[in-house]
This record gives sequence, C-alpha cells and structure tokens, in this order.
Amino acid sequence: MRFTHKPFDALTLHELYELMCLRDDVFVVGQKVTSEPEVDGLDPQCVHVIGRDDGGRIVATARLFVHEDPIKVGRVAVARHLQGQGIGSRLMTYVHEVLGERPAAMHAQAHLERWYTRLGWTAVGDVFDEAEIPHRHMVRPGIRP
Repeated sequence: MRFTHKPFDALTLHELYELMCLRDDVFVVGQKVTSEPEVDGLDPQCVHVIGRDDGGRIVATARLFVHEDPIKVGRVAVARHLQGQGIGSRLMTYVHEVLGERPAAMHAQAHLERWYTRLGWTAVGDVFDEAEIPHRHMVRPGIRP
C-alpha cells in the first residue's frame, strides 16, 4: 500500500475517475447514501489523499480542505472488499502526516467514533444526521513539537 496526496488540479483524469468510482461504491452503493450528492462540487478546493494497492489501483482516499482552519477532513473511504483489514488506520496515519501540526475537524460516521478516538480524535457535541447517517463532529487538536 502506497499513499500520496495532491491538489485537485494535479490529479490525472484517470485518478479522478478512480476516486469518484471508489467513493461512489463506498458511499452510494455500499451505504445507500442518496440524500447528499457524492459529487458535490467541492473537490477542486481539496488536497486528495490517494492509497494504492500493490497493483496500482486506488483503494483508499480522503479529501482535505487544507485552506480552512482547522483543516476539514472528509470523504474518508476504503474499498469495501478491503475494509476491516487496517487500511483505514494506515490511511488516517498518512492523513495525520499531511496535517502535521495543524488542527483538524471532521464529520465522522457515528459508528466509527471509537475508532477515530483511538486515532487521536475527540467527539464534540451530539450525534446528528448527515446524508441520512448518524454522524459526530470530531476534532484533532494541533500537535505541538
């Protein structure tokens, strides 16, 4: 598994297509998300984290709004056939490397709250609905050297 990241304008058409297919399979097909468009027009504002398997296929992703303070993390996805194998933890470790010392926030699916907590995130506020799925606002404080 190899991880990289790049801004939207640096993505190749093939990479963009693979990212959209992966997110569609995870969120729309796998989780039946229909109330919020997966292609929401915000991708051009993001740095995209890309996880490739040994065959070079994109199997993990996240998008980072790096110009926001705190940085907003979203669309964290691992290919359905690879979920539960530690790839999400590796993806988030790489996301943390990209974040560096900066604080971050996300809307995490509520059933993943304990997992994100183990990775250093803290839940804030009550559970709320987003795309017809329970979510929690979570934050990661800036890391001081």
